Amino acid sequence: MNRITILITLLIALFTGSLSAKTEVETLPDVDNSIVIDRISNQDVIVSIPSPIFSFKDVEVKLIFKNPNHTKLLLNRNRIEFIINGENKILDFVNGEASFKHRFDTSKILSIYVEDFSYNKSVTVYPLWAIITPMVIIVLYILRRLFKK
Repeated sequence: MNRITILITLLIALFTGSLSAKTEVETLPDVDNSIVIDRISNQDVIVSIPSPIFSFKDVEVKLIFKNPNHTKLLLNRNRIEFIINGENKILDFVNGEASFKHRFDTSKILSIYVEDFSYNKSVTVYPLWAIITPMVIIVLYILRRLFKK
């Protein structure tokens, strides 16, 4: 008798739980389908790298949205996470523009990714000796000319 009571209790618990799960309808908030959230693509962003680039100095790389009112900017409150040379970096955009510092010491490649946007560029980096050597030659030439007279 005790076993039958336990069996009936378990069956009732199973069926009432499944019935209550079926009767509960989850209500979702209304979604405004008139707003289309665009993905960021190569046509949306311009990358600006100054020239020339020196190995001993940080370079300010600028990212500029062609449309400063892009829906992704508005949705994320002007903060977007980019993958820059394999590292996640959150950039704050002001009027559709953001910038970050990058040093081209070891790698001469800049790669930026987000959603459908990808940017890869290999840059020419000038070392410190490329600046100092011509200056030293000019100074030595001037000193030689001065002492020759």
